[in-house]
Formats: sequence, structure tokens, C-alpha cells
Amino acid sequence: MEINSDTENHREHEAIEKSIENMSVNVSSSDSHHEALFLVLAYLPVYELVVMSEVCMVLREAVSKDVLPWLNIIVQHPLSSRLSDDILIKITSKSNGRLTTLALIKCVNITDDALQRVIQNNPFIHKLYIPGCTGLTPEGITIALEILSQQNHTLNTLHINGIYNITKHHFKTLQSHLKPALHNQKKPFVYHQYRNSPVNKEGDHNIDVEICPRCDEVRLVYDCSRVTCDKQMRKVGFKADCKGCLICIARCVECGGCVESEEMEQAVCFDVLCADCWLLLPKCNYCNKPYCNQHSNLQSSPPGEQGSSTSGFVCQVCQAKFITNVVDNDDE
Repeated sequence: MEINSDTENHREHEAIEKSIENMSVNVSSSDSHHEALFLVLAYLPVYELVVMSEVCMVLREAVSKDVLPWLNIIVQHPLSSRLSDDILIKITSKSNGRLTTLALIKCVNITDDALQRVIQNNPFIHKLYIPGCTGLTPEGITIALEILSQQNHTLNTLHINGIYNITKHHFKTLQSHLKPALHNQKKPFVYHQYRNSPVNKEGDHNIDVEICPRCDEVRLVYDCSRVTCDKQMRKVGFKADCKGCLICIARCVECGGCVESEEMEQAVCFDVLCADCWLLLPKCNYCNKPYCNQHSNLQSSPPGEQGSSTSGFVCQVCQAKFITNVVDNDDE
């Protein structure tokens, strides 16, 4: 008997709430645990905190009673799609108003009202990461930042990539509520480093988006990592022509450099590669296409050569197209 998705989501929601409520249960134990376990708690995302609280009574008590693990709250996959307004307010309340970092990665169910309530109750937030939180609006985020300003506090860092309908007016208003960038001369903002960087990586960009010099839209705008482009920019003294968003300028996922159409190569995972990076990556034994490093875990060993490091690999497409079909035909 099939269970519909609404029922599954409801059960997942209840399970998360139950785990969070269980963390508030008063428990005691004389069991000895390595002190390093308790030091690690402050650096764990919410999902790992919930898991740790289920391990034993001592860890549950530590997660529940200690404020330190809740000063920097990070919610990402697999909790992103399950996080509701109510759960967000419950977990942020554990910081007792001392929350400093809130990172909600693609938490699509969070609304403006919940974000504003969290900001109202936690005036010391200085880092706010809400990329891909499509339930939020530019107007709602602006109000949240205004609440902080009214309490004489401002954000150091704001990430809002993936929020719909951000205009230039919204961007300038949001930027006015942020502390100035750390340096007058910002470090280059390159695609491959941003793509693979953790949310808590320090940098001198106070906001992740800006106005693209090519299309005039508010998007992630990248500098070019190519040495030739960088030298040209320094020599002439103006911004390189290859600075822009991904819609305007294609970029290699491995090196972050701009890629002209005549040298553009494609990985099995459909990511764009420059010719130099394409040559360096291992290729599928069948189609001669590589995976980018981020998706290299999708490689499969050739039939009969599992565990060999010199036998190359088979991509998922060729695995399904050739090998699986051959096995099925042999069975017939």
C-alpha cells in the first residue's frame, strides 16, 4: 500500500519535532565520555546535533542544556526541505537570544514572518545565509535587516542567491544595512571557489550577489581566474571584460576561468569545462567524457575490474546504455 507524500512529510515533521523536544528532557548519567565529543558539538550543523542527541543520555543533555552549540545554526540537506517556521523558532530559541550565525540553505518552507521573528529575538546575528530559501521575499528580508538596524546592530555577511525577484533597488537597500566590506580592494570572487566553499568561509564580500555589468541584473557575479585576464586587468587598470554572471559568461567548474564557445567542453554531469581542465580529468572508457571532481563519486568500475586503479571508469550514462543492456540481453 502506497503512502502519499503529504503523509510522509507529516511524519518526517513529527519525527524532527520529537527529536528536538527530546533534547529538552532532563537527564543525568555518570557515563564517562571523551571531552572532544563535547567540544565538537559547537561546530555541528543542526542535523548532526539532532543525531548526536539520540546517541546517549549524556550527549542529549549536553545538546539540550549547553547554549554553545546553538550560537551558530546551520540547516542544510537533508533537513532543508523539512524545516518549518515552528521548528526554526524552536531551535533558534535554544540560543537564548545570543544567536550569531544563521545559515538556512535551500529551506524553501521558511517564511518572512518566521525570519523576522528570529531576527527580533536574536539581535546579535551578524551572519545570515539564506540562499535558495524561495519562501522568502526581498521585502521580507529588508524588514528583517531593518529590525536589526533599529536594535543598533548590522550584519557583516548576507547571502541571498536564489531569492526570487531581487531588483537593483532591493539590492542597494539591503547593502545599505550591511557593514562595509573589510577591504577597499576585494579579493577576486571566482566561480570554482565559491561553488565548493562552506557557508562559514570568511571573506571580504559582505553580500554574495551584485549587479552584473553585462545584463544589469542582480545575480552572482564572478571574476575571471585566468592569469591572462588578471594580467590584462592589472595592466590596463579596469575591470576585465569577462567579469559577469553565469548567464552572460560560461565558466569552467574546475578552474573558474571564462570559456569561449569554441573551446567549451562538457562533462558527463553536464558541467562546463575549459579545454585545459578537460584534458587533465580521467575519461569514461566508452564515451571518452570526464566527470568534474565534484561528481567523480558517480564513476563505476568496468565490469570484472572492480578495485583496480588503472582500469579507468564507466560513467552512469554508458553503464545504463551499454553494460546494463548487454547483461539484460544475456539473461534473455
